[in-house]
Amino acid sequence: MIKYLDLPIGLLCVFYYLYLEIVYNGMAFDIFFMTVGIVLILYHFIKKKIHLNKNLKKAFNIVLVIGLSIFFIVESILIFFPKHNLKDDCDYLVILGAAVKNNGPSLTLKGRLDKAIEYINKSNDDCYIVVSGGRGSDEKISEAKAMEDYLINHGISKKRIILEDKSTSTYENFKYSKEKIEKIGNRSINKLNIKVVTTDFHSFRSFLLAKKNGYKNINFYTVNSISQFIPVYYLREFFALVKTVIFNML
Repeated sequence: MIKYLDLPIGLLCVFYYLYLEIVYNGMAFDIFFMTVGIVLILYHFIKKKIHLNKNLKKAFNIVLVIGLSIFFIVESILIFFPKHNLKDDCDYLVILGAAVKNNGPSLTLKGRLDKAIEYINKSNDDCYIVVSGGRGSDEKISEAKAMEDYLINHGISKKRIILEDKSTSTYENFKYSKEKIEKIGNRSINKLNIKVVTTDFHSFRSFLLAKKNGYKNINFYTVNSISQFIPVYYLREFFALVKTVIFNML
């Protein structure tokens, strides 16, 4: 049965890539789907002409099984990691940055900000809010500033908001937010309750990087991924998590 799936999966990958390009003018990592799709389609038509010796074929199958097993285990962790803690109050609510478009939040960043506002309204938590994100090369203002403006425009007091506008990665989000929090609160980060707002696929990697930075009491209140972007988000996050484990955790 599996040997007949290469063509439909390959076509599906190509169609998904074309959908993202035509409807959304493309997005980061979408070329991976086109590449995999073309490889699978080509493989479907030439596989009968490929002759591998028995040992090489066995080694290929073992590598394939191990690779797929790792992929599905990691994806299961990303999917089932706890993400929606509403009941526990926090000392600081940290909102992780995402891209800024034309001086305002991108769709992803807007989702995180709306989720933070939802948490504040539902919980009545009087915590401080840390908006974390620097200015990218193609951004006119920092992510933190765009986030602050958005929150203020939606009724959040400026006095509650702490800007962290130096970070350029998730690791730095936690590093520089920690510096701000400890300086303002005059308490160690491991003695504070921190709740993080980000997108669902990003929560487990964020958890690892927060722990790496000394955050002890941390939980998440995440926004759900936009449905049509779920394949590219979760596939991209798989590689990002592997990279994080290799370069930041080991």
